[in-house]
Amino acid sequence: MSKSKTADILERELEPTIKEWLRRVNLVPELTDIPLSDADRTGHLPKLYYDLISRLRLAKDAHRPVSVAAAKHGQIRHAQGYSASMLIEESRVFQVATFGTLHLHQSELDQKQVLLDIMVIADEVDAQLMETVSSLMRAKLAAA
Repeated sequence: MSKSKTADILERELEPTIKEWLRRVNLVPELTDIPLSDADRTGHLPKLYYDLISRLRLAKDAHRPVSVAAAKHGQIRHAQGYSASMLIEESRVFQVATFGTLHLHQSELDQKQVLLDIMVIADEVDAQLMETVSSLMRAKLAAA
């Protein structure tokens, strides 16, 4: 049994969180200027959330694996015409949607642990963003 209630909530609420992410992304003209189906726009999210949930369940000082899903996402977004700033905006929305889900379920969270979990979430999302942008930039160089 996992010890992170935060991870459990994010795992259980994956579908509504992704729907909220898509709703928010659809309000950002910079992102919607690139026409994508909902499936193409959100296809990377389950794997990024899986990486995030896994990270929340890691022991405090355990080695943090690099997100392969984030690197793949950068390659896909490059092919779709995204810029680094667009990836940053997507990542910002990812955090907002994630924290929104936790806010909706705050009564279920361990109040002594939640701030530490938020630090882990922010660190993991930033690490994923770094991997995604690096992958996008490598793809741009390779295409040049």
